[in-house]
Amino acid sequence: MHNLWIPVVAIFVVAGLVFGSQAYSEAQRDAHIAATIAERLDSQAPAEISHLTQVNKGYGMCGDYALSRESGRFYYNHATKRLALGTDAPLYHDNCEGVSD
Repeated sequence: MHNLWIPVVAIFVVAGLVFGSQAYSEAQRDAHIAATIAERLDSQAPAEISHLTQVNKGYGMCGDYALSRESGRFYYNHATKRLALGTDAPLYHDNCEGVSD
C-alpha cells in the first residue's frame, strides 16, 4: 500500500509546479504591462491595471490602467511589445472594441 503513495505524491507535486509556474508567469506579465504603461506616461510608480481580458488568441491584453494623475484603457501585444493607451488609439480600437464593455 505504501508504494501507492509515491505516484500520488508525484502527481500532486507536478500539478503544483505546473499551476504555480503559470500563476507566476501571469504575475510577471501583469507587472511588465504596468511598468510599460508607467514608463510611457513618465511615472515613477507602476500603473495599477484591472479588468484584464485576453484577446487575439492570448497574444493581446485589454484592460484599464490607473495612475495617481491619469486613468484610461490600454491594449498590449505580447508578441510585438506594442502598447496603445486610450480608446482613440487605432491599435486599441482594432483589438479591444466591444471586449471591455
